[in-house]
Formats: sequence, C-alpha cells, structure tokens
Amino acid sequence: MAETRTPYAIPLDSWRQLQNETWRFTLSPTLWENLDLPKPLCWIRTIFDQTEGSDIPNNRIGVYAFVLEPNIANIGLAYLLYVGRSTQHFRSRFNKYKSDQRNAHSKRTLVRNMLNAWPGRLAFYYAPIDDPNIVKEIEDQLIAAFKPPFNQTYPATVREPFRVLDKQG
Repeated sequence: MAETRTPYAIPLDSWRQLQNETWRFTLSPTLWENLDLPKPLCWIRTIFDQTEGSDIPNNRIGVYAFVLEPNIANIGLAYLLYVGRSTQHFRSRFNKYKSDQRNAHSKRTLVRNMLNAWPGRLAFYYAPIDDPNIVKEIEDQLIAAFKPPFNQTYPATVREPFRVLDKQG
C-alpha cells in the first residue's frame, strides 16, 4: 500500500527551520482599548521588496510599521511585526532598512532576518505626522497596544510586564 503524504508532513530535519519561523503574538483587547492616540493616523502602504527608496517621501516624519501579509487562501491576514518612528524623514529610515536587508554583517540581526524572511510579503506602512512633539508618544502607544514581536525596546508604561512575557516565551 502506498504511503499517503499530506502537505503538512514536515521532515524531522525541517523542524529547526519551522522553529525559526515561529513567532509569539500578543493579541490583547485590553491593550488595544488603552490606545488613545493624540491624532488619527493615515497609513500609506507599500511592499518592501518592490519599492525603491525614491518612492518614499523625503520631507515627512512620523511612525512606520512592518506588516507581514501572507496573501494566501483568499483571506485577509496581516501580522504586525515591528513599529518604529522616523524623526528625520521616511526615505532615510526606509533606505537604512534596505541597507540592513542587504548587509550580511549588519549588527541588527533580528531586523535583517525579518526583512529577508518573507520576500514579497512584507509591507512597509508609514503614517506622516506634522507635529514632531507627538511622534514618540504615538510610537510608544502603538508598541504598548500591539507588542510587535520584532520590537525589543518597550515604552516605560509596559516595559516590566512585556519583559516577563518575553521570558516566558
């Protein structure tokens, strides 16, 4: 009798790869409800691998996010991976990430791994903010509300509980 192989049968030597591709997400309505941004955000989306730095504005600052969009099975899944802020301009920050993606010797190993793990499926979102005095507050609130798995620095308001969660992982 022929052995039936399911698409989910993973050879033993692939478990290490699967372990490297497994991330913990915190999905907390309590944290989401605490989000109280000083102004609404208008996000602009681009696919990271398909965008050149010249396509990103060089005269705006604000917050940005990396979002994994698998685009499979006709279901709108998205995973927020990282939130950051740009106090110079978005193009400069975006180009730094492009440099990290290509640089095998980048000191930002976790970020480099994120940028290379999902070719064509990683979206870069940015939300311009006119008031530079509220950019950090917005970044902190987004990190506190979502605890993106690639953020390693947390706002003071959630630092201790998030560190405890990280140790349990």
